[in-house]
Order: sequence, then structure tokens, then C-alpha cells
Amino acid sequence: MTQIYKKEFKCTLCGNLSTHEVIISTNTLGWPDLDTRPSEMARSTMYAWIQRCPSCGYCAPDISEEVAKAAKVIQGNVYREQLENPDYPKLANSFLCWSLIQEISEQFSDAGWASVHAAWACDDRDSVKSGKLCRMRAAHLFLRAREKGQKFAKGVGTEEALILTDILRRADQFEEALTICEEALTKGADENVKKLLEHEKTLIEEQDTSVANQSTILFAKVFQRMEEKGIKKKVFTKEELHALTKESEDDS
Repeated sequence: MTQIYKKEFKCTLCGNLSTHEVIISTNTLGWPDLDTRPSEMARSTMYAWIQRCPSCGYCAPDISEEVAKAAKVIQGNVYREQLENPDYPKLANSFLCWSLIQEISEQFSDAGWASVHAAWACDDRDSVKSGKLCRMRAAHLFLRAREKGQKFAKGVGTEEALILTDILRRADQFEEALTICEEALTKGADENVKKLLEHEKTLIEEQDTSVANQSTILFAKVFQRMEEKGIKKKVFTKEELHALTKESEDDS
């Protein structure tokens, strides 16, 4: 269950007071996407992950907190244009503005994640082209983070490679995604990450840009098992489906 309350915040840049929603608690049921987007109910709380001052346009997770160089960045043309860019949903613009602030501060990991969140906001509004641009920006920023030794995943190396691969695949950047994926597979990823990377490789080869999580891998194995057994029926009993799923999990 998600619990949210409204709270008044004072913008650190202009002093304006405005009310924003704050998450007290939430939960997830199911696997996250391979780019880490959580399942419901947390999936639908993104509007509370970023705030926008209605007076000066400062965007941040908490507009009452001062961030280095933010005052200068929000006055720039790039920021002002992004703030009201009609090609993106409003929520995506807010995340991208925060990404610009973090990028100028050379916090490339945080800037990258803000761009990923912008992509998710685009996905929710079926803004395919804008979501692709957000992901390309995120990939660029994560590569900058790598160069600077900034972590952007809990487990560096192959886990970071998995996130990069998924972001690039969903942005139609199949060649670059395949290069990162194959490089990671040669570096001895742990079994779970290896299976996810192998699934990503299959999706890349099929030029599939759809969202994927661990459940899609499991069901792909279920359908493969059905083909192997020559099963063509479309309706299953609970027991039959459980048996097929169990066999597929054992293969994993």
C-alpha cells in the first residue's frame, strides 16, 4: 500500500512556498524491469520523486535543499527550454531539468538516473521518441560516470553492464548494446546476471525494444518448453501451468 501526504516546501532559490506530495511508504509486487524500474505500487509514485517550484522552475527531489550551481543552471536557455519542452511530458521535463543540474555539477550517475526516470515518465505517456532520447542521454551520462569512477549500480561491472545494455536496447541502439552485453558475458558474470545478459542478447538480436523483466525470461522458457513437448493448447489447468513453470525454473 502506498501512503502519501502533502507538505509545504520553501524553495531554496527563490523562497516561494509550494505544496508537494511526499511518500511515507509504498510496496512492490513482482519483479522490477531490467532497467530497475520497480513494479506496482511503487511504479506509480514517480510524480512524488521530483518537485518543481511553480515560481522559479527549480526542479529537484527536494526544492528546499540547496544544490551547488543550481541557481546559475536554472537561468540558462537550455534549462528554460527543457522545463517547458512540449515534446516531453511535464514529469519527464522535471526529471530532465534535475539531470541538467546534476550534470553541470559532474554528478553523472545521478544525472543518468534522472534521465532514466524521465524515460519512464515518457513510457507512461506513450512518448516513444522522447523516451528513446532520454535513454540515449542516460547511457551517455552513465558512460561518463564510469570514466569518473562513479558507481551507478549496487554491483559494479556486470550489473552496470546489464543496466546499460537494457537502456541502449530500448533506445534502438542495438550495436552498442550488443557490444557492452557480449563484453560483460566474457568477464564472468554471476549466474543470475549472466542469464539476464543472455536474455538481453536474444532481445537485441531480435531487435526487440519492449520492456523486459525476469518474468519475461521465465515465460519465454515456458513457451520454449511447450514447443519442445509439442504442446499447442492455449488453456491450462493450474496444475499444468505450475508444472511447466517449475520445469523452466529448474532449467534456469
